[in-house]
Amino acid sequence: MKIKKTYGDVEFIFNEPQNFEGCTLLNGWHGIGECGFISMSHIVDSLKFEKIGFIITENIPQFITIKNEKITFPFEIYKKDKIVVIIPIFEPIKSEHLLFTKNIVDWSIEEKFEKAVLVGGLDRRLKDENKMKSIYTKAFIDQNPDFDIPILDEGLYVTGPLAYMLMFYELNDFPAVSLLPYAERSRPDPIAASVAIEKINQILGLNVNIQELLEEAERIEKDIESLIQASKTRHKDKDDADKGMFV
Repeated sequence: MKIKKTYGDVEFIFNEPQNFEGCTLLNGWHGIGECGFISMSHIVDSLKFEKIGFIITENIPQFITIKNEKITFPFEIYKKDKIVVIIPIFEPIKSEHLLFTKNIVDWSIEEKFEKAVLVGGLDRRLKDENKMKSIYTKAFIDQNPDFDIPILDEGLYVTGPLAYMLMFYELNDFPAVSLLPYAERSRPDPIAASVAIEKINQILGLNVNIQELLEEAERIEKDIESLIQASKTRHKDKDDADKGMFV
């Protein structure tokens, strides 16, 4: 019997009852360089997270695939110890970005998560002497005053699901930080994702090996390109308005 939690038109479905109190939420999206998706997928695979559930929306992408002889859903939830990872194999359609992300935030707060660590990407053409930048809520920096990743430069913008999640976490006084490594915007960038993973290792005391990620960079890029091509069948009408200097 599946366990369901419903928020409007969004369902969180679990294989068994879960206790998320004190957990950290990890999440990444299909932004510049696919950094969020690559980093989350590698963490889950490297540390052998358990798939505990998935998310269903009214307009969930009409794609599934097979991994380890099991059906893979578009939006999956994984857990190991006190860390929970939400992986959007496919990004929700743009009209659902607001509802989808707000409900993830509401769910994580209601379930008494401790904090959220999100991953995006920055256009490598903007790179300075730093490997990455960050955006954090006031609640996060109040708890972590020595956090050493510089904040995003004024005049640059975050867009899409990541922007919504940071917005709603800030409005709810919840500790959340987004790591934004510099990445190639024209292709998947496992090297940039490895920069984010190194910082996640430091923040959460993990030991995710990034060498395998770097060695498999070419295969990862090809796999993600296949996902992107499949997803294009749902996004033919997407305009080019977000092709500027955005996360």
